[in-house]
Amino acid sequence: MNKKELRKQQIEKLRDFADNKEKDREDELLLDQIMNTELLKNSQTIGVTSSLPVEVDTSKLIACLWDEGKDVYLAKAHNDANHSQDFLHYTYKSKLEKSKFGIEEVSDLDAQINDDLDLIIVPGLAFALDTHERLGFGGGYYDRFLAKHPDSKTVALVNSKMAFPTANWKVEKTDIPIQTIITPKQILRG
Repeated sequence: MNKKELRKQQIEKLRDFADNKEKDREDELLLDQIMNTELLKNSQTIGVTSSLPVEVDTSKLIACLWDEGKDVYLAKAHNDANHSQDFLHYTYKSKLEKSKFGIEEVSDLDAQINDDLDLIIVPGLAFALDTHERLGFGGGYYDRFLAKHPDSKTVALVNSKMAFPTANWKVEKTDIPIQTIITPKQILRG
């Protein structure tokens, strides 16, 4: 199956799952899992994306990070030919606006940019549990960013509908695997 078809199939599967109480339960388990990792405890600056309904909910995670005194940075995609993105400082006072993708991003032009983060929580549609390959939404924003910032640690929160035993999609040389994958049942390190 090609990536375009798999993305479409995954979005549909995740849309159906978004209205399910099991998703809420898995989101809570994933939140508990990540909050109890040494990876998170040893990180001060954390990059995250404001989640879409089909993704693992990051709103409670962000609130927990603030409660822990962590510095949270939200991804902001740029409308440029390079499909670049930055991470902007995000507090409870930050003003947000929806991007062309429907994702909430910090809209304050004076918000501090920090692209040298301790930890980045990477979103996606599908994750291979054996190789930690990721299938994103197709824009290449995260792969480009991670290629330029190889020292940042990466983690993905992966619910049961996003987890694949192995990548059944074509992995490109520009695809960057995720270092740590957290599922509701386990933590897998690459």
